[in-house]
Amino acid sequence: METLAGKVAVVTGGAGGVGRGLVEALLEERARVVVADVEEPVLDKTVEELADRSEISGVVTDVSSFDSVDALASRVFDRYGACHLLFNNAGVTSGGGGKPWEQESNDWKWCFGVNVFGVAHGALAFVPRMIESGEPGVIVNTSSGDGGIAPVPFASVYASSKAAVSCFTEAL
Repeated sequence: METLAGKVAVVTGGAGGVGRGLVEALLEERARVVVADVEEPVLDKTVEELADRSEISGVVTDVSSFDSVDALASRVFDRYGACHLLFNNAGVTSGGGGKPWEQESNDWKWCFGVNVFGVAHGALAFVPRMIESGEPGVIVNTSSGDGGIAPVPFASVYASSKAAVSCFTEAL
């Protein structure tokens, strides 16, 4: 893609942090941006604050739920007929530090549910539609240096989830 102007971009976890930075950069390039986030008040505030820059909308989305991500994809394709840029960016850290066997089962479920299954759900919901649309498309999955290159000590849950994201991305 030579220009992002007029292209449709979806950013999960787009209401704050790295995601908000992606949204702002895409708006600067005049892309039409759909911000997906689980935190409705933060999502609404982000969309309101950035509404004057370019076309932006927000959709409450829980990436750990396939049905929620599939509903997001349906909404995007019903409205625009395409998704040119999908940023699977939503991510969390685990509830605690320490050795892998010292972590709570729910920490593993939550971290992998958002970080790994969120990326998988994005691919499952969007890629078939992106291919069917015939439009050029790009998928960007947010990982981390902790995902195998230089894991932070005592961040086993987070590092493991980001390693899975890196491997998944290589398989695309």
